[in-house]
Amino acid sequence: MYRRLLARHRLKLRYWSLWISHHRNGRETGPRPILALHRLPDPHCTDCDGKGQVMSGVPGADEPDFDDCPCAPFLPLAWIWLPKPPGWARRSRRIAYNDEPPF
Repeated sequence: MYRRLLARHRLKLRYWSLWISHHRNGRETGPRPILALHRLPDPHCTDCDGKGQVMSGVPGADEPDFDDCPCAPFLPLAWIWLPKPPGWARRSRRIAYNDEPPF
């Protein structure tokens, strides 16, 4: 029932495992998991043809840029902060560096 209701209004619930938010005072919140409500692209949009991104670029650039179409912004409409996983469930992010040359 909820899936049909969300599809009719072009909305989708997404889970983001590491979301970072910035407040007005510049203080950062996160990374924390959130459950977000996003707007899906309009299938009849003439700018993006229902893809949600518009190709743009500067003359002389090697590759084009992709910007969000106004019919489907990247930022969520609403979100719920989820609790952080416990310390024992998180993986360590240790990076091993190698000083040897690659050859």
